[in-house]
Amino acid sequence: MNSSGEFNLMESIADLEKHLKERTLELQRKNRELEIESALEKVRERTFRMRTSSELSETSVILFQQLKELNIPALRTGVGIFDEENEALELWVTSVSDNQEVMRVLDYFSLRIHPVFENIIPARQKKQPYVVTKLKGDQVKDYYQTMSTYLKQPQNQSYHEEEFFYSFFFTQGTLNVITVQSLTEEECKILTRFANVFGLIYTRFLDLQHAEERTREALKQSSLERVRAEIASMRTADDLKRITPLVWRELISLGVPFFRCGVYIVDEQEEKIHMYFSTPEGKPLAVLHLPFNISDVIQKATHHWQTQEVYVTRWNREEFAEWIRILMNQGQIDAPDHYLGGIELPDFITLQFVPFAQGMLYVGSLDPLEDDQIDLVKALADSFSVAYARYEDFKQLEEAKNRVEATLAELRATQSQLIQSEKMASLGELTAGIAHEIQNPLNFVNNFSEVNSELLAEMKEALQNRAYEEASSLADSIDENEKKILFHGKRADGIVKGMLQHSRASSGVKELTDINVLADEYLRLAYHGLRAKDKSFSASMRTDFDKTLGKVNVVPQEIGRVILNLITNAFYAVTEHKKQSTEPFEPTVLVSTKRIDNTVQIAVHDNGNGIPAEIKDKIFQPFFTTKPTGQGTGLGLSMSYDIVTKTHQGEIRVESELGKGTIFIIILPLNNPL
Repeated sequence: MNSSGEFNLMESIADLEKHLKERTLELQRKNRELEIESALEKVRERTFRMRTSSELSETSVILFQQLKELNIPALRTGVGIFDEENEALELWVTSVSDNQEVMRVLDYFSLRIHPVFENIIPARQKKQPYVVTKLKGDQVKDYYQTMSTYLKQPQNQSYHEEEFFYSFFFTQGTLNVITVQSLTEEECKILTRFANVFGLIYTRFLDLQHAEERTREALKQSSLERVRAEIASMRTADDLKRITPLVWRELISLGVPFFRCGVYIVDEQEEKIHMYFSTPEGKPLAVLHLPFNISDVIQKATHHWQTQEVYVTRWNREEFAEWIRILMNQGQIDAPDHYLGGIELPDFITLQFVPFAQGMLYVGSLDPLEDDQIDLVKALADSFSVAYARYEDFKQLEEAKNRVEATLAELRATQSQLIQSEKMASLGELTAGIAHEIQNPLNFVNNFSEVNSELLAEMKEALQNRAYEEASSLADSIDENEKKILFHGKRADGIVKGMLQHSRASSGVKELTDINVLADEYLRLAYHGLRAKDKSFSASMRTDFDKTLGKVNVVPQEIGRVILNLITNAFYAVTEHKKQSTEPFEPTVLVSTKRIDNTVQIAVHDNGNGIPAEIKDKIFQPFFTTKPTGQGTGLGLSMSYDIVTKTHQGEIRVESELGKGTIFIIILPLNNPL
């Protein structure tokens, strides 16, 4: 082979080697890309399989494991989540626990604490995919000293003479990688892609977290509604025995870890706490009624209740046993087994007392509850408080209702007695008036009877003396006197029958009644009745009756009572005015009747003191009276108002002027004749 052929052959071999080398590099690049895509796909696949936010840690660990398998030379990896408003960062790191890698939160701190984090701010503003900060010598040492100051769990961290701190950005934060040498451009691209995938992971986490929050809130609200509904049905304090099992079930549904719970109702007046417990099966366990000073824990719990603060303490087995001995010595429980409800004494128990307005919810757990769990118990306590307040309101309403009913019954009894007293007072006035009216005809009867006895004696003597003309004259006189006796006897009989007609118990049946006669009779009866009680009483009586009025369809006994009451009040008013007057004054009462359109009006006028405007609207109210104690029941005008307006569908008005007098006007309809 000549030199030219050899050259061509060597050139072909070189081209082939170059091609093979390029092909190999291409295959390596593709394999690397496949490795990267495979790693990313594993992370994506785990991300889409996340069902709860708690799986974030596991998914994050897979991501960092894939970075290791891709031989990214990282000393440590982690994640930072931004707090944009405060320029702060929540730092997560991966660590090994029980030979397993886990993701845990280290702390939350400002980005301004060190240049490693401070450099993040301008890089994000410029929308760079990542930022790197190189530290050397004392700078590395200073960084870890600074971090040990801020981290909740400072690490005894070894460090190198030179370290590189990379932050690869995703929407919500950074993927952090610490190396001892600068990363290649390819490695930075890979980490940028992984950062974007972590952004997907974190977005999925936030979505799940929000969904879980909504679910928890829905569960919480559902739980609280069940508590409210159950307590709203309470009617007695004993019903709390069935409420404590409900609290037990709702604590379980809210995901609160516990093994004992109860409701404490605080009675400050009696200085006692009423405790209601239930078993793990949700059955009523015990009801205790304990004084505040029974034990140190009850005293402290009560003090925290008074300040509305959560009280948490911890017992060992011996302290729990001592509490049971106290209850037995107080006679609150018969045996420990019944109080324990089938559980064994734990080595330790955490007692949490969450206050509400009327008491506390007690939750006993092996370990202290987390803050969010305490918040759930607080929400349950608040709901319980609102519902229990409604129960207390209901109980107070029931008690108030019972008191009102008792008072009303007593008031009705008193009212009946007063009405009877009012009727007896009216009857007394009627009786006095009737006695006076009957006295005149009785005097005539008695006088003429005495005269006739004398005339009969004279007539016998005249007959014995055969003075027949004188005897005949005496007989005529006796006959005249007998007629007068009969006349006045019938007059007395008419008065009695008329008054009995007006004063007998009302039948409630309306009758055609001569209102003029009725008013005139009661005017005279009222006057003579007052005269009989007080000989110094004196007043002028006047009448002005409409003679064309005719008979009116009324219940005579009741209208008579109204007229008598108004006339009696009128006589009282003019008498009081006369007592107070320093000038000559003639007390006068006028009773008048008048037909106007289709009504009849009965008016009682007096020239007394008049009624003040501020009490005019009160005079028809039951038990309202201006008379001194013992002189009036305050029922006369109230009864009169009811008789006129309800029984007779009429109206009663009052017109008054201070110092000049008062007019009461009864208006009765005439459209219902018999």
